[in-house]
Amino acid sequence: LISIFIPNYWFFVFLRFVVGVFIAGASSTTYAYLGEFVSIRHRPVVINFTSMFVALAMTYVPAVAWLLLSMDWSMDITDDFTFRPWRLLTIFNILPGFISILIMTRLPDSPRILMTIRKYDEAFKATDWIAKLNTGKTLAELNVHKMYDESPMETDKLIQTSKSFGQIMKQMWVDTKPLFRKPHLTNFVVCCTVMCGVFFVNSGMGLWYPAIQNKLGSVDEDTRMSICQVIDASIDQQASNGTDTVCDDTITRKSYIDSITFGLVYLGAYFVLGSIINPLGRKLTIILLLVISAICGIILHWLMEPIAIVVSFILFVMLPGLCVSILSGAVVDLVPTQLRGKAVCICLMLGRSGSVIGSNIIGVLLDSYCGITFGVFYAIVLVCAGLTILLPI
Repeated sequence: LISIFIPNYWFFVFLRFVVGVFIAGASSTTYAYLGEFVSIRHRPVVINFTSMFVALAMTYVPAVAWLLLSMDWSMDITDDFTFRPWRLLTIFNILPGFISILIMTRLPDSPRILMTIRKYDEAFKATDWIAKLNTGKTLAELNVHKMYDESPMETDKLIQTSKSFGQIMKQMWVDTKPLFRKPHLTNFVVCCTVMCGVFFVNSGMGLWYPAIQNKLGSVDEDTRMSICQVIDASIDQQASNGTDTVCDDTITRKSYIDSITFGLVYLGAYFVLGSIINPLGRKLTIILLLVISAICGIILHWLMEPIAIVVSFILFVMLPGLCVSILSGAVVDLVPTQLRGKAVCICLMLGRSGSVIGSNIIGVLLDSYCGITFGVFYAIVLVCAGLTILLPI
């Protein structure tokens, strides 16, 4: 909210970076938190349907942006600060998060987490809240009057007594170290690698979706060219138009429509995924999604029909993204309660690093080596599909 009123560009960028850091931390723990309240049998479906709100956000943001950025007005607050529609857009983007904060204040903490840190009374209250919600009865009415841990772990006895930075970092390492030891090491490393791969393709290529879509839209419908031929043709056209650069910050209506359509397709895909994930199982579902994605990426080399190119490209980018929620739910099941939050955070952190690497690779290589660039991306998808076979999910 503060960044809306910042006139200095670099300070604004810094504050938006801080926003991203804190949002990434909060979003990483969502899957672990939700998984604590759902039985193992229903966990994949529940986490998948929760991820539909990501698709809703992908639709909400461009829809609101279309409404607000189409306006042309400005309000001079000071000599150095002018309030324009894009600043108002930031407020609308904050609203869902603010509503989420209000909802979260009414929810209890995970009873299992509270048990591991020996807050038995709070764990009892949280479980009582769940019992009322599920059965309409309190724990007392169900003849449960006390909760205790029958087999406390040694790691649960580690109580943070020092507030110094060094002690906190040491405690974080002690708490995280079991993830890099047997029996969790292999599964955790595989999950992190696959997560990095799916983000590499989904977010890395997805960031360039509007630009590539604009290049495809610039070609006449009667012209038959593959996606790389279209990209090469657009580069040649730019070169033939001269070297003068004109700054045009207007956003076309087609860009909004493409982004909204992309979000709606994601939303529909999550509905379909929710109906097949339990019958097929998580492992087969991830492998199926990644194999179909790779096939769509491979055939892009030869497709000439504009509509077929767009459909294949969307599936190539979108299907790996659907694996994020499934894989996050799998991480929750593969590690014990006290490690779940850290495991999901580390896994998603490495995943987001994959998106940064992927987007930069496209920026450097796509125009000069289009075919090779797409080949690298669908090869990584196939590698991730092969690694998923190793996971006991």
